[in-house]
Amino acid sequence: MSSPALTQPGYKPSFAGLRTASPLLWWTSLAFLALFATCLLFAVIDPRLFNGISVWVKPAKFYLSLAVHMLTLCFGIMLLPQRTRKSRLVAFVTVTMVSMAIFEMSYITFRAARAEASHFNTSSEIAALLYNLMGAGAAAIMVVTAILGVQILRHGPASLLARATGGSFILAAVLTLVVGFTLGGTGSHWIGGDRTDATGLPIFGWSTTGGDLRVSHFLGLHLMQVLPAVALLGSGKLLAMAIAGGILLTAAAFAQALMGLPLFPA
Repeated sequence: MSSPALTQPGYKPSFAGLRTASPLLWWTSLAFLALFATCLLFAVIDPRLFNGISVWVKPAKFYLSLAVHMLTLCFGIMLLPQRTRKSRLVAFVTVTMVSMAIFEMSYITFRAARAEASHFNTSSEIAALLYNLMGAGAAAIMVVTAILGVQILRHGPASLLARATGGSFILAAVLTLVVGFTLGGTGSHWIGGDRTDATGLPIFGWSTTGGDLRVSHFLGLHLMQVLPAVALLGSGKLLAMAIAGGILLTAAAFAQALMGLPLFPA
């Protein structure tokens, strides 16, 4: 059975709960956060640039993003009853998530260390193969995220928080896959404008001179964190507005990028 506290509107997650929900995801996320900090350190001491910014910026962003993703999955698993947590399906979800994340980050870090592109790199047969495998791994991460969302909706408590969490996992997976397949089809996240991050927005790096599909990717993916956070406020009406707003913002950013327009012009 799940804890009665999980059904209460004012329930707040705890670090202890996240750790015990899925030790594998918890410890992998902490390792990724440590590697995120390491990449930031390398960015300070290594002068090499790629696409106008430090070669270590990209792996740093991905380590952070995947760590947040895994911690969010821990939160979702925490909403499940013990029997479902221990099921083979949830074990499959966690092992797949960690395996694909480690593979993806190993390849991105390897390419960064060589000051080479990881994404859209088809410069050789092996590079094209590894890039395609990385793309398949990213898709697998979103598929298992949606699977976990279904399990939360089916077996989680009858609470606004559980519905928001399970639904957000599914919604984020769908939106991210749509943008991801578009990225793969266009062969670049840039659509028009300068093909460099040097003139991009601070921190995010999104283009200020042309369209950038990374904006809609970011917005759609992080509904996983936004919608459960809104649900913690206990208002179903506010949650419905957040869902509609999140979908509309993601769709608008997606359409804007396809038209070659920057989110914020330079």
